[in-house]
Amino acid sequence: MKLRHAIMFLLVVVLVVHTSYYYPLLPTSMASHFNGAGEPDAWMEKRVFLVFEGILVCVLLSEFLGLPWLIERMPDRLINLPNKAYWLAPERRSRAFEIFRTYFQWFGIALLTLLICVSHLVFRANIARTELDKSIWLFLAGYFVFVVIWLVKFILVFKRTS
Repeated sequence: MKLRHAIMFLLVVVLVVHTSYYYPLLPTSMASHFNGAGEPDAWMEKRVFLVFEGILVCVLLSEFLGLPWLIERMPDRLINLPNKAYWLAPERRSRAFEIFRTYFQWFGIALLTLLICVSHLVFRANIARTELDKSIWLFLAGYFVFVVIWLVKFILVFKRTS
């Protein structure tokens, strides 16, 4: 099992355990949206919130695990990639899509990590009936930095032709 697969599996387990732990502690009606100042401005029933979160996780995992599979089956003319002719040549095609899978799985890991962190803050805010902790901005900034680095590395890896 590759490291990224183990990490993704572990994150899903952490999310399930985390949610299972907090579920009985959450109020029946919980804040589901917070404004820029961290104040709650929308509520929903906790079961609906957790079903929504579960669907969101499934969609995200499907997207980041399935998108490379889908791109691999697209006609080459629909794939936008630096040095496309080089990377989609028969002798390098499988390597190109392995790179896609690897990068998209790491992106999914980062997004799942962000979701766990934000869920934790949302759960804590609902239990204490307070505003959302300002540390959410650190999580979002960290995620933004990851996305920029990920994007630069993703583009650069396909700019190479050796």
